[in-house]
Amino acid sequence: MSVPQLSDEHRGEEILAVLDTAFGELLAADPAAFRVKFRKMAASAFAFYRGTASLFYHDLSAEHAGPGGAAHSGPYLDERTSRVWIHGDLHAENFGTYMDAGGRLVFNVNDFDEAYVGPFLWDLKRFAASMALIGYAKALSDEQITGMVSVYAAAYRERIRALATGAKRDEVPPFTLDTAQGPLLDVLRDARSLTRFGLLDSMTEIRDFERRFAPGGGAIELDAATRYKVLAAFDGYLETLPDSSLARPDSYRVKDVVGRRGIGIGSAGLPSYNILLEGHSDALENDVVIYVKQAQTP
Repeated sequence: MSVPQLSDEHRGEEILAVLDTAFGELLAADPAAFRVKFRKMAASAFAFYRGTASLFYHDLSAEHAGPGGAAHSGPYLDERTSRVWIHGDLHAENFGTYMDAGGRLVFNVNDFDEAYVGPFLWDLKRFAASMALIGYAKALSDEQITGMVSVYAAAYRERIRALATGAKRDEVPPFTLDTAQGPLLDVLRDARSLTRFGLLDSMTEIRDFERRFAPGGGAIELDAATRYKVLAAFDGYLETLPDSSLARPDSYRVKDVVGRRGIGIGSAGLPSYNILLEGHSDALENDVVIYVKQAQTP
């Protein structure tokens, strides 16, 4: 991706203008959170890139301005390929491990809060740039970085070809303990060694024979009005779940709720919360923590 060349001064002014448009209101409401965000972003080129998706899309629009000023032009884009569900902020640190609905540990994309209907190339370019920045930070050669990006693009093409020619979803296996190799297998094994009890022990304590969030460690006590709004939002979420998820309704009983601070580069200034649930049994070690964050327009 090439960006129109500007002087350092003009480029700096352009960056500030884009960030003001994207974060101005949030920054005014919580300047301390953004001081932390900007300090994190200053640590490396990749950290800056992570926190400035708005700047990335501003530059894309300037490079490929199609109808209406949107970045929809190019040899690979038409009315269909310009309007597909994309990740929206596809970079290397939005991948990780999680349990799927069947209880299987997988490595995959695990952060979707910037999902958007747009050109598929946006995802390809954003992820390729993140790989290049990480490769640069690790002192890889230009040839090695080019090789990584080429492997990624080829794998993407092959996966899309398989799906487009009728392959079923389960015919393109995910990365699991059975299919992963090398560093990915190590990551999955490390994740498997972690336990729910270890997580609960780091965030909660037992008071009056019941588990509650422990004070400190980034937890914020909520006033009654905020607590009510959070619980109302959670009730709205429960209404979207399939009936099969509600086999034991008590598993979603809320035990405690607290605010959180200092979560991620991209979440600065956005209210976020932890909700403690009963879990699938009355045993205290089966309690579940749900992370809730205020949504914003991608």
